[in-house]
Amino acid sequence: MLSDYKTLSAAERAALSLREVYERYGYRKYRMGQFEEYSLYMDNKNFLSSERVISFTDLDGRLLALRPDVTLSIVRHASEQPRAAERLYYTESVYRPSAENNAFKEISQIGIEYIGTVDRYAMTEVTLLAAESLRAFGPRALLELSDVRFAVGLLDALGLEDGLRSRALDALAQKNRPALEAVAREAKLAAGDGAALCALIELYGPWQPTLARARQICRGAEMTAALDELGAVCGAVASHCGGELSVDFSLVNHTAYYNGLLMRGYLEGLPRAVLVGGRYDGILKKLGKAGGGIGFGLDLSEIAQLPGDSGETPLDLLVRYTEDADPAAVAASVADAADSGLRVRALRQGEDPGDCSWKETVLVTGAGIERGGEG
Repeated sequence: MLSDYKTLSAAERAALSLREVYERYGYRKYRMGQFEEYSLYMDNKNFLSSERVISFTDLDGRLLALRPDVTLSIVRHASEQPRAAERLYYTESVYRPSAENNAFKEISQIGIEYIGTVDRYAMTEVTLLAAESLRAFGPRALLELSDVRFAVGLLDALGLEDGLRSRALDALAQKNRPALEAVAREAKLAAGDGAALCALIELYGPWQPTLARARQICRGAEMTAALDELGAVCGAVASHCGGELSVDFSLVNHTAYYNGLLMRGYLEGLPRAVLVGGRYDGILKKLGKAGGGIGFGLDLSEIAQLPGDSGETPLDLLVRYTEDADPAAVAASVADAADSGLRVRALRQGEDPGDCSWKETVLVTGAGIERGGEG
């Protein structure tokens, strides 16, 4: 057995360490099957980022699907009336349409789900673990938080409904101020109301000053409650975890899925968010479960693109052998090294070692064994 994880990439090593972190916080490993019934996703398609799902007919005639979402599967199998909160973590693959081309792609994820009574501490715990999860993959990480109730509360207060409401949310998610101004004009909002709507786009940055600015456009108890909860979570996380923590109220995408706290995480060197999560009480209600839910997932497939890893397979010993070498002698050299706990590979003389690096070389020929032979 190898005594370390040097053969793994930095992302793989970090993912393994995260499993230990989650277990220390009382989360247990959740294992699920590769497939789910297709009806689960079609009956709840408003919770999915895309309605396109890979489906097939099983041998018993059931219509199954390759899983496009982990949370739906976990909630489906959760207790209807849990006596205490369920803390779960997973390492799974999901299958979704690619943003780059017209094809599906397999995405490896690691994440956690907290299902039960979601109070301020539960939100703090999950957010803290999100921040620690990002830091496991690099010191330069940014965690952005929001609460969908703040933006939705303002749209309610302004009386925006149906098409105008959808356009406002789309414009906000894209930080498209002209489109938001056009919505304000079509809705015939008063000058102050239109200014409040457009101010949502500017509400991003370090959490303390951003929350202070957000209070200036507060309209009603729901928006105030969102700010109060978000401030409590940010304060607790900032006091216990390093790294950048900011608030961005343009995080409003997928409001059918999330109903409260939202989170999105970035790593230096990668162009897209690698962590996405939030509170999703609506899913539990739709599936007939009590309580609420909050969690996040990290895209390990994206994180694997981080610059810095050489991609080399580190070896302790490279065993070269000539055409006339005795196979038993080659096998003995490899076995002796492996039994000693070394990382070893045998290659025919002249073959390209490819992405390997090694410390020592042995050359096995018909005449015997030479130390320090040709690499």
